[in-house]
Amino acid sequence: MIFDPQHRKDNRSARIGMALFRMSQAIKKVTQAESDTLGLSSVQIQALLFAAYTRSDVATVGNFANTIGTTHVTAVKILNGLVRRELINKSQKAEDRRVTLLSLTSKGREIVNKLDNWGHLLDDALQPIPEELLAHFEIGLGSIISTLQKEGHLIVSEPCLGCIHFLPNTGDIAAPHYCKMIQKYLTHEASLQECPEHTSSFKV
Repeated sequence: MIFDPQHRKDNRSARIGMALFRMSQAIKKVTQAESDTLGLSSVQIQALLFAAYTRSDVATVGNFANTIGTTHVTAVKILNGLVRRELINKSQKAEDRRVTLLSLTSKGREIVNKLDNWGHLLDDALQPIPEELLAHFEIGLGSIISTLQKEGHLIVSEPCLGCIHFLPNTGDIAAPHYCKMIQKYLTHEASLQECPEHTSSFKV
């Protein structure tokens, strides 16, 4: 039990677990405060960032719900609020009209352009840590994230490079890369955007 101080005293994993929990509380507080300055909630900001950085063919309502760990119904409510504010567009996917795709409006793009410093306090907290310690910290966090992902508690969206489904430079100039999962060639620009289906080829 990580909340029991006596248990933490003699258990390193419990101390680290509690530290991560406290960090999550601080991150929630910081991002909410920064979101308030834009008149949005932190989850609305997450929706805008999802639409901005996710590859267009996988920027769906369902993937957004999975990414933030909520139900489809809740995700729809969040997104509909942004549609009413003319920050996000919803459209049907040409190949499957049951699937709704998300994209930013020009107003939504303006908001995203103001988010360069969103979450900067966390970055600031990491800056004083020596590079060698950060490298070990990154490996440890990667292992935790990998475990949570395998157990279905977390969706990790990343660009194509490093994904087991990605075959680079196998197409033509217009669409040089290939995704084995969706069985389609991708433009280089599309391969640089995040994909919720990313499966890392790196084994932690």
